[in-house]
Amino acid sequence: MQTDKKIIYSWAIAHGINDWVAGFMLAYASNTMQNTQIVTALILYALLAFGGQLPIGMWLDKNKNLKAFGINALLLLIGACALFFIQPLLAICVAGIASALLHVTGGCICLMLHKNKFSLLGIFTAPGVAGLAIGGFCGSLPVYSILIPMLLVIGLLVIIIKNGFPVYKVTASQNNIPDSHDMIMILLLFMMCLRSFLFDLLNGFAINYPYGLLVAGLSAFTGKWIGGFMADAIGWKKWLLFSLPAAFILLQIGHNNVLAFGFGVACLQSSVPVTLQLLYSSAPQYPATAAALSLGTIIAISGLPLYASENLQHVFAHNRIAYSGIGLVSIIGILAALAWYFFISRKWVKTAA
Repeated sequence: MQTDKKIIYSWAIAHGINDWVAGFMLAYASNTMQNTQIVTALILYALLAFGGQLPIGMWLDKNKNLKAFGINALLLLIGACALFFIQPLLAICVAGIASALLHVTGGCICLMLHKNKFSLLGIFTAPGVAGLAIGGFCGSLPVYSILIPMLLVIGLLVIIIKNGFPVYKVTASQNNIPDSHDMIMILLLFMMCLRSFLFDLLNGFAINYPYGLLVAGLSAFTGKWIGGFMADAIGWKKWLLFSLPAAFILLQIGHNNVLAFGFGVACLQSSVPVTLQLLYSSAPQYPATAAALSLGTIIAISGLPLYASENLQHVFAHNRIAYSGIGLVSIIGILAALAWYFFISRKWVKTAA
């Protein structure tokens, strides 16, 4: 069990460093690129890092080679850091692919080892948004600052290879399986809250409050960490029925209140370890796909309406056909994948019964 925890902690640190690199790259690019290039870089990263998780998750569940996916995720992250000195936009794209691989592989590994403990899933998921926010906050530092996380990832790669990778396996455990009504309610609440958070953040919160991104990142870190322990202590359903409505209310009243916004983000993000476990419990023969849906696809769906932001109107006005086409294809692909997932999850439950 101690070895399992070491593996989870290693991937949690890798998760935080990965998102720090992404935050730094995007923030640094915003200071050196034109507006259109900045938005293009952001969209490409989001499409690859979040939208790319679902096909990677399906591929990993078919391939079942955690070691190959994990090592490639870290090697791509190292490569992205080195490439950033030469071609920043291409480096951001490579970092997006690395991020998708790392989230799916790390999430799958933690689902293999967490022994139905939400707290361990919270430990893995917590460093992500915090790393993204801190990396963004450090975006004004010299470009050579990216060598620090690059060296850390190289060291982590050695440690992770030394600790080894768990054997990919599926479980027939039916713990924590929500019924269809509960799952639909949870996903709707989560998407509503996340969309509100992203929309408010993009439409001026971070502009009005210089430390807004940092507040969001640290609040998310705290929320995920506490949420995992609270779900173990009082039960996942009780915690979600408290945290998600509280998040929605706090985010609505937190437009101009940094304290309410921070608590809203913490309540929202506290549900992430729970949704990760619930999606896994719904179809335990597809752990990587469950990780992708929880850590990437829901965020991708929630972020699709953000093209309506006033800050992006001038960009989309010149590229509306291209962006609309990308958005339409993304929506169709994601909805088709979700339909497939719920079909196989229901089939799995009936077979197990």
